[in-house]
Amino acid sequence: MKIISLFRKVSKPLFIIIFLILHCLILNNFILLSKDMIYGDFSGLDLNPLPRYGFMRVPENHFTLKYESVNRLAADFAQIYFPSQKFSSLTTAYTKETLDPWQRPSRYAPFIHAMCSISLCKFEYGFASFLHMLVQMLLFFLSFIYAFKILQIEKDLFPSILLVNFCLFLTPVGLSWFERGQFSLYVSLSYLWLVLGLVNRNGYYIFLSALFAYVKWTSFPFIFLVLVLWLLNSKSIKELKYSIYLALVFLLTVVFFFLLYLEYGIHFLVGLFEQEIAYEPQGLSLMKLFPRFIVKTLPFMLVVLGYLNIRRCKNKFLFLIPYFMGSGIILTIYPTLAYDYSIPCLFCFIPLVIYWAKCFKLDEHSIGRLIKYLFFFFVIIASFSINIIEVFSSELTIIYGYILFAAVFILLPLLNLSAKNEEGRFNALAN
Repeated sequence: MKIISLFRKVSKPLFIIIFLILHCLILNNFILLSKDMIYGDFSGLDLNPLPRYGFMRVPENHFTLKYESVNRLAADFAQIYFPSQKFSSLTTAYTKETLDPWQRPSRYAPFIHAMCSISLCKFEYGFASFLHMLVQMLLFFLSFIYAFKILQIEKDLFPSILLVNFCLFLTPVGLSWFERGQFSLYVSLSYLWLVLGLVNRNGYYIFLSALFAYVKWTSFPFIFLVLVLWLLNSKSIKELKYSIYLALVFLLTVVFFFLLYLEYGIHFLVGLFEQEIAYEPQGLSLMKLFPRFIVKTLPFMLVVLGYLNIRRCKNKFLFLIPYFMGSGIILTIYPTLAYDYSIPCLFCFIPLVIYWAKCFKLDEHSIGRLIKYLFFFFVIIASFSINIIEVFSSELTIIYGYILFAAVFILLPLLNLSAKNEEGRFNALAN
């Protein structure tokens, strides 16, 4: 007992020291990459470690010179920024005539281009791309902290913030997420607000989820899965009617944004459909291992597995959190073009799995601790994927790893885990 008491006294100061030291390193990498993003001064070469995919700098042409973007970073943000400068001719953004410096057709909906045209496009490219990342992180951390508050798991907040910042700024994958100007945290926000909105039956949360999901449509397969299982989880006709209402909040929000720019939206959908049906798979896409048809039907197969989980868990929706973690992992490599800087999409599960373990008192059982820490382990090890590739000399190893971890989490809820508390406890805490 004295040893345990001594450990508790020492552990808190030790964590504070580790937290501060790591955040000094985190801040250093953040400053270096931010400077390079704004000024294109190559300060990112001093990063430790270097980004997973190296640096993709904006090439020189008359258009990039005009917006002072030559040698700047955030290449994926460029798909929105440059076409949005001429919003009246947005149709070309979805063809090879796009103003993107690499002639990549945009895969972002017209509403997102419209928002960029009246906001970020008013700034020169370097500052606009930095602002894009800064706003994204600010929205994420505000939502992240709020989730910990309403779930009453505040004691785990700072270790979780450390985990997120470590993965974003001290790993090759996280630094590539920032270097490419990706949108993955918006996807994470959409997942987080969706689950919070459903289990707390809050339409405003669902609206926020739809708003964030609309930024990046790769979020839709997972959201489709969650909404369908939410409806199948209904215990009565009355509950089903209210569940349909919540699902409609999401659906109608998406439809509303799409109808605002219907003509451009059709061109966007045609391009998106062509990419998923005709393009060659790249990066970590599941289609490198399985036929396209099998991969594209994956969300429907996951619905079937999810329904089995519902029946096994006796309609305790929150008990499906490990299943959703597994589904989220496998769906990050579902698109035809899939890269591992989508790992930040999964950060939403950090507060959810902590609350899951607390709500059902599974921290008292080895299986509960195993699930929680196994997920943390996956997020960290996946953020160092380039090191794994160097060891095994094959990118397919990473795809197999994703599949393995996803299978573990998807199948775990089918085990006979005794839930000590009912789902209603969530509502009591949230309210």
